[in-house]
Amino acid sequence: MPAAPASQVILLVGLPGVGKTTLADALARRIGAEILSRDRIRDAIFPDVYLDYSPDQNQVGTDALLSVLQYILHRHDGARLIIDGKPFSRAHEVRSIVALAERHHARVHVVHCDAPLDVISERLKNGLSDASNLRAQRTPEKAARIHGEFEPLDLPHIRVDMTGALDGIVEEIVAYMAEGGNAVPLKKESGT
Repeated sequence: MPAAPASQVILLVGLPGVGKTTLADALARRIGAEILSRDRIRDAIFPDVYLDYSPDQNQVGTDALLSVLQYILHRHDGARLIIDGKPFSRAHEVRSIVALAERHHARVHVVHCDAPLDVISERLKNGLSDASNLRAQRTPEKAARIHGEFEPLDLPHIRVDMTGALDGIVEEIVAYMAEGGNAVPLKKESGT
């Protein structure tokens, strides 16, 4: 009996407004993956009247995402999951996903979604006409603050330019995954 294929986790890292969710949707269709979004999980847990997008509430969503990820990796060999809905701007946040996946022998592909801050700011300004973006404080100021706090990725990853054509970005990631690009072992040098 052949061994079950290893599960794969694709972790999208990047500023709010860079296009991670758009990329997650396109990549999921292309590779047959499911999306675990911290934002969607948080929004599903809390009744709308209690959504405040506070750091504490976001942490509840992150904790739930980690629990769901652990459950799926434990119960389902060969799962393909895309992690979205959070910048993962701190090294320990990325490492927590990698460590959890490694405990379940899953391969991790870290994708740093990048674009110039002025492009991201313009996208966020344009998105403020959507009340949900305004309520979630998806603003240029928030992106600039997170940009200033963003810690460098110190493990193998691919950096993709989110100002390019979406289909090309998806194919770039698929090729990276096919070449074995992943974040294991943690001691390797950055792969950008």
